[in-house]
Amino acid sequence: MTKKHVAVLMGGNGAERAVSLDSGEAVSHALIKLGYEISQVNDIHELKRLNKDKLDVVFNILHGADGEDGQLAAWLQKESYVSTCCNYLGAGLSWHKDKAKIIAKACGLLTPASQVINKAAQLKINDSQAWIVKPACEGSSVGLFKAENEQQLRAAVDQALLLSNEVLIETFVKGVECTVGIVGEQVLPVVSIVPDSELYDYQAKYHSQSTQYHCPAHLPAEWQKALQDDAMKVYRALGVDGWGRVDFIVDDLGNRWFLEVNTTPGMTTKSLLPKAAKVYGWGFEQLVQEILQTSGVNGV
Repeated sequence: MTKKHVAVLMGGNGAERAVSLDSGEAVSHALIKLGYEISQVNDIHELKRLNKDKLDVVFNILHGADGEDGQLAAWLQKESYVSTCCNYLGAGLSWHKDKAKIIAKACGLLTPASQVINKAAQLKINDSQAWIVKPACEGSSVGLFKAENEQQLRAAVDQALLLSNEVLIETFVKGVECTVGIVGEQVLPVVSIVPDSELYDYQAKYHSQSTQYHCPAHLPAEWQKALQDDAMKVYRALGVDGWGRVDFIVDDLGNRWFLEVNTTPGMTTKSLLPKAAKVYGWGFEQLVQEILQTSGVNGV
């Protein structure tokens, strides 16, 4: 029997290229162990060079705009590829954090007050004690800043505008960062995060040896169940399918503040989805198999 052939889309050309390459290597090794034939490809142009008739499924692990802004999903659908990509509408809405926040708020979820600007002159200073500044369309906490006064805020905005055409400024909410993974219709256990510094930024995610992850989360059971319910609610409202991860902050009173949805979360050794899957009872290879099955492809 011929092995099923999986194209692993990885790398790309954006700010998250290194993380995507690490994720892609981990997924590739798992697929080989599961008995699949694989081809690693960097973008659509490399994918086109493969014999489409001998390709069964595309496993998308392109982080950032290359794989998550909806354009890849739209092209794959147009060209009739079977893939693990979220549909283009769900991906696009999730990629634009400000749009996702509007929909989350309409669902009754809390989300930090925010504004989106593309010029420093558009910035409106409110009476917050602190702000979080980040690109409106980016992942892996690339370009994340905290500002505690107006001078810091303006400097952070200037920095963020060097990285992105649109910048999201949110009122800072003090609390515990949490994330909820979803694969198909299965909601995974909550992971809570204790970064090595005040912010869970790119450094804390991928380079720190002291950031702590707790799964099950160090939160009351009822708070965790509420987070899982909120995650699925916003996931469905945005039209997301396949697999993904929903991020929150939980404050001292137990209020759950929606932050964003990631439609192609990391799959590195430090990534959160594999940690949650392990507690649920899925090893890494089974997690990869479960993600692959969201495309409709079953078994080797």
